[in-house]
This record gives sequence, C-alpha cells and structure tokens, in this order.
Amino acid sequence: MSPRSSRRAGFTLVELLVVIAIIGVLVALLLPAVQSARESSRRTQCQTNLKQWALASLNHESAYAKFPYGNKADVLDSYTWMHLSLPYIEQQPVFEMYQNLSSPITQTGDWPGAHGFGSNAPYPEARKSVLKAQQCPTDRKHVMNEAANTYYSRARGNYRACAGSGDLYGNIPAGAPTGYISGIGVFGVRQGQVFGGGGQSVLYCTIGQVTDGTSNTVAFAEGLKDCIDVWSTINDVTLGNMGGTFYSHFNTPNSTVADRPWGPCPVPQGDRGYKGPCTALGGPNRPPGNHNNNQRTAHAAARSFHPSGVNVAFADGGVRFISNNISAATWRALATKDLGDELGDF
Repeated sequence: MSPRSSRRAGFTLVELLVVIAIIGVLVALLLPAVQSARESSRRTQCQTNLKQWALASLNHESAYAKFPYGNKADVLDSYTWMHLSLPYIEQQPVFEMYQNLSSPITQTGDWPGAHGFGSNAPYPEARKSVLKAQQCPTDRKHVMNEAANTYYSRARGNYRACAGSGDLYGNIPAGAPTGYISGIGVFGVRQGQVFGGGGQSVLYCTIGQVTDGTSNTVAFAEGLKDCIDVWSTINDVTLGNMGGTFYSHFNTPNSTVADRPWGPCPVPQGDRGYKGPCTALGGPNRPPGNHNNNQRTAHAAARSFHPSGVNVAFADGGVRFISNNISAATWRALATKDLGDELGDF
C-alpha cells in the first residue's frame, strides 16, 4: 500500500487575498445601504417630532381659538410658542415650572414676566429640561447653553417656528433684492408687542386667517444646533430670537447664503462643527433702542444634516421632506399665510 499523503488542505496566500478582497467589496456595497437605512429611521423620527409640535399648536388653537403667540413680547429674551405648547406634548410638569408664563410683563430692567430666567427654583430645572421632541437624531449630541451659569443655563433644540418670508415681523430682511415682497407667517410677531399691556397687543393667528390654506402654509421646520457650552442665540429654543426659536423662508433650505441673527454666530464662538453660514447683525446685546423692532432685518434659514433637504410641518399638522432644490418663489409662498401666492411643485 502506498503511504498516505501528509499534506493538509488549506488556502494559498493568493486565495486568501482574493477572499479578503471580496469581503471588502461586499462591505463597501453594504455600508451605504446600512447608513441609508439608519438615516431613513432618523429622518422619520425627526418628522415625528415636528408633527408633535404641529399637533400641539392645533390643540392650542382648538382650546383657545388661536395658535400660540410667537413671542410673549418683542424682546430677545421672551417666552415663545414652545412654552405654550408644552401641555400638548405631554410636558405639563415642565409647563407648570414656568410660574410667570401667564403674568403681565413689566417693561423695566430685565423685563419681569417676559421669560423664565433666574437662579431660584423651579426656573433652572425648567430651562434645562432637554425635550426629546426638540432633538433631531441626525444632528449632533445636545450641549447645554451656558451650563455653568445658574441664572441663564438652558436647553437647545432643533425645531423653529416660521415667522414668514421676511424678518420676524414679515418685513424685508437684510440682503433682500430691490422690489422684494415679504409676508408674515403663522408665528409672526407684531413690532413692539407686549403681553398684558404697555405696548402693542400680542399678535395671534387663527385658522381662519390662514387664507392660503393650512395645508399650503408651513408652520415649523428644522434648524441646526449650536453644540458648545457658550452663550448663543442659534437654536436657543427658550428665547424668541430669529435663528433661535424662529426662522424665515427668505432663503431656501440649507442655503449657502449666511443667516443674519442678532447675537453671536456659532463658528466665531468656537463651534467648528456648525455647518450653517452665519453673519451676526450685531450683539451679543439687544440692538440699539428699546424693544420695538429689535429683530429688524434678521433672518435665518431652515437647515438640517439630512441629505438634500429639511423636514417641515404644515399648519394642518402634515409633515413633508422638502428638497434643497425647491424654487425660491414656492418656498417663500409656503411661508406666508394670506398673500395668495401661486405655488409651484414641492
């Protein structure tokens, strides 16, 4: 009998390299699909968040025959639509911690009754409540605004209310071309308005005033968070600033044209990961003069980390993803509630 061979079966080096190359190709093909599936899930969660705010504003309208006000007063540091919406997104405990929310405003010093600043309980706890419904999972991890400052520390978020197609008051913003016509949205603000007397009456919007149709009028959209521990107005959802809890449709989604807020921009403050172009109109303090028209000419665009567009919520509660390529005319028409603009495809 011939002796049995002592050679053992195995891979040659060439075969091993071929197998590794095939695995590499498969991983390269699979990874984009996995990332796409994850982003699809994150985008869906973002739309769910926006829908909560839209339905909250509609529930407020059902209860009081008007949407929440945009700002409690025409000052930078003011309560906003977000605070009035808290009971309708199952945040009644946080709502109740803002004990001066329904108080008349005194136009002295730091505007008592206009906001929830202060070091005394329960205001710091209320301001630092990081709401899941305010966080887009595609954006970066939340970082508290002025975390070490007990008097001012507060949370940030991703969702803003639409003031219209101009500045906070629906007027022509900075950088507008000659002949530009702007209008006011569901959450616009009246110049000099003050809740409880002492100024212009607070501007509210009702469903009946949305004559362009609630399904054709955007109420909310996304914005990018500032994510370093410094004071910033960008997506500061506790304050009624353009670029904070408000945005406009002057520029299309994720525009390369710089936002123009009052107050500091993220990148000069040190947030190198912030991707939105931004040029401050002034600040960090309020513009010269009194409260009246303090957000004049300011504008900020809808922005997101989603590929190719942003999520928006309409005044009827519907939610859609809008492409960055939407025409400027259609985008601006979607922001105003009663101009009768003709809409293109979106």
